[in-house]
Amino acid sequence: MKTFLMAAFFAVSFCFTTQAQEADKDNLMDYKEMLESALESGQYQQASQKWDARINQLSGDVQVKIDDREDWIKVTEPVPLDSNDRIKTGHDGYAEIALDDKGIIRLERNSEVEISSIEQADSEIGLILGSIVAKIQNIFGSKHNLRVKTPAAVCAVRGTEFAVEYSPLSKETAVAVFDEGKVNVSMTGEEIKDTGEYLLEKNTEIVLNPMKRRFRPGKIARMARHRMLFAGLRTKMNGLRKGWKPRSLSQREELRSRILRGKLIQRQIKKKIRKKKVERRKKIKE
Repeated sequence: MKTFLMAAFFAVSFCFTTQAQEADKDNLMDYKEMLESALESGQYQQASQKWDARINQLSGDVQVKIDDREDWIKVTEPVPLDSNDRIKTGHDGYAEIALDDKGIIRLERNSEVEISSIEQADSEIGLILGSIVAKIQNIFGSKHNLRVKTPAAVCAVRGTEFAVEYSPLSKETAVAVFDEGKVNVSMTGEEIKDTGEYLLEKNTEIVLNPMKRRFRPGKIARMARHRMLFAGLRTKMNGLRKGWKPRSLSQREELRSRILRGKLIQRQIKKKIRKKKVERRKKIKE
């Protein structure tokens, strides 16, 4: 009898084990099918599809604003950047933004930009005022897209050396391509119609004014003052490619939190302390 019961037990156990293994195989096949489907449809996105954007070098007055907050945070060290961050420089400041080891965008003095998107497939930087100078590796235009927008124009960038200026007073946008690359430039705005798209090739510039309707690219003149910066940017690009150390998303966020959010908290604490001191003085006077 015992022998019969043990045989029955092992038979049932084997049956359940076999069913469990088959179920595991089915689940594994379902998972593989789901993963393959997601990869084919483009829904599976890796963290590497966002640029590891960071202020890599800076000097003088450089400030960052995050999370649509009103407070600007003065930065004195390299810091990771994210979409919707805004960066501005003072009269004695500049900041160089690295996109992985693929490009450097230099924000000149008295300038302000917004990092609208750091998605590799659809990157966008908004130039609010001032000027930027950039050295970008020739990987843009196929899987990688980069646009520089001003309130009056859109510049579609391919691997290139270029500069963009925008003046809120004159509403003019000036764009130049230096020793290599191409940039497609077009005007924006409801009042702008049929102005067309302009292709800038090396050693050419264009100045767009919303009061005009016809423009013609010409040899670099107005933007020539930016040319001297490219020797340094080329050297720095070579250094980036050799010494770039990528960070994971968690590492970037941890560093941002320490540098930016930590300073915000310190500022809020100082404001509260000052407010309490003012209230105490008022009470003493009363």
